[in-house]
Amino acid sequence: MVSPVRVVILGNSFARRIQLPALELAGGNVVVGIGGHDPRKAAETAAEWSIPHSSGDWRELLELEPDLVLVSTPVDLHAPMVKAALAVGANVLCEKPFTLDVAEAEELAALGRTSGKLTLVDHQLRWNPLRRKLRDLVAAGFVGVPYHVRMDIVLDNPGYLDRPFGWWFQSERGGGALGALGSHIVDGLSWMFGPVDSVRARLGTFVAQRLDREGRPRKVTSDDTAELWLTLESGLEASVTTSVSMPGGSRFLIEVCGSEGTLRLDLEDDLIGGAHGAAMEPIEVASSVSASTELAAAGPFAVHAPAFLGAVVGAVSRGESQLEEAASFDDALACMRVLEAARRSS
Repeated sequence: MVSPVRVVILGNSFARRIQLPALELAGGNVVVGIGGHDPRKAAETAAEWSIPHSSGDWRELLELEPDLVLVSTPVDLHAPMVKAALAVGANVLCEKPFTLDVAEAEELAALGRTSGKLTLVDHQLRWNPLRRKLRDLVAAGFVGVPYHVRMDIVLDNPGYLDRPFGWWFQSERGGGALGALGSHIVDGLSWMFGPVDSVRARLGTFVAQRLDREGRPRKVTSDDTAELWLTLESGLEASVTTSVSMPGGSRFLIEVCGSEGTLRLDLEDDLIGGAHGAAMEPIEVASSVSASTELAAAGPFAVHAPAFLGAVVGAVSRGESQLEEAASFDDALACMRVLEAARRSS
């Protein structure tokens, strides 16, 4: 009988809302420890999920001999946590954006290549079977010669406009829409259509000042909206919009237009396509990778987390150092180079 994969989670926000339910649905694992900056809240989460260990000091949790460490913290903590997890022989799944800058990403990618461990970044939308179908149809010539792709992730979050000041609003800590959401778009573009060759960008901050939890006004230094215009090595042109400050309805969109037709994926669950001059028709997908209806209310990122985490846990259980279709540290490095180029361009 195969023993369950021992998991330690560093972080108690996204992990509490999404990763713990997804791991439970995925199966094959046991969470042995969880940490957060507030030890009281970490203890509450541990009690809620029957996790035997919690701590406000993440280093203590690495003494639990984990097979897999989930790094789900603010970005400025990613590099030290990933390095420490690899040093104790654990496999690592790190949240995006991967690092603060390209230099950190190069260091972690180099460590990942020599570790012999699974080293991945959490781009779970790669596990959406509709994305895979769209990619395969483009490769098979459905749209003819692909000319242009549009990819948007715009979140209409009513609580955003008055959300208290925190790390998400500090560029020096890795906050902002470009990293949080733009990283998903850039990764998706590269995974589906190939590497990015050139970048133009405009970043914006619509809400320039926020109150901290003590009621003091603080200057926002991160972006809340980003627009990118990319050329891929294949010659395909791409336009990107991502924002958390454009009310009017959330938008997840991938639209590929080519010499013969168009494909469109809307809200990550509605794939349609057709030849130019013909009606766009629904495209059905038969796949062994399924979305989780239990997490549907939490949105597209949550829906595909159980299937993705199940694949990660399975690869760790088998002792594999690679997972087909998953975003590796090298993929994350390539993404960071595009994000850094976008910031320079803006």
